[in-house]
Amino acid sequence: MSVIVELSVPVEEFPLGRALAATPDMEIELDRIVPTGDGVLPFFWVWGDDVATFVSELEDESGIDEVAVLDRVSDGALVRATWTDEPGIVEAIVESEATLLEVARRDGVWKFQLRSPDREAVVGIQRYAADNDIDLRLDWIHTLTEVEAGDQYGLTDEQRRTIVAAFAAGYFDEPRGTTLEELSAEFDISPRAVSKRMRRGLRNLVAATLVGEE
Repeated sequence: MSVIVELSVPVEEFPLGRALAATPDMEIELDRIVPTGDGVLPFFWVWGDDVATFVSELEDESGIDEVAVLDRVSDGALVRATWTDEPGIVEAIVESEATLLEVARRDGVWKFQLRSPDREAVVGIQRYAADNDIDLRLDWIHTLTEVEAGDQYGLTDEQRRTIVAAFAAGYFDEPRGTTLEELSAEFDISPRAVSKRMRRGLRNLVAATLVGEE
């Protein structure tokens, strides 16, 4: 039976985290990693004034085969990175045939939320991590039935927690009782990422309730 699982690795275990450590003023939005026959191709936005240095640092990573800037905007760029098959969390996910649902950086770790074919595939990821000295932590694991029973509105756990925290702090009040900056400090992500997470969550909430009633 398919399961939903959240795994965590320290920032330094993930090449993107090491590149960000060299450019601390940069921010990154990474939604998903798409498996292909040649490995994985993560597409992500990087924000800040030092895109060139970030890309250069990423190119020096042994786990990265190629980096390309696909588009530029005033304060960032859309980047594509082709990964090698060097042992790491990305290769572990690819070998398990899991689908990556969400990636978030929080409290000094990268959190990967996956849909895995079964629990044995998750055990395979853990075994791969142990064999390759990857500091991997299993945060939680649920069956799809458990997830659907606990969340009827199409929200990820991150979206639900962010919206609930914003509501409790008065973000939706007039005048507002908190700001995106204050919420971003609570979740250790950028204000832009908080706004994006809430928009997606509220969109899913409306689609599952108001729209579904029409």
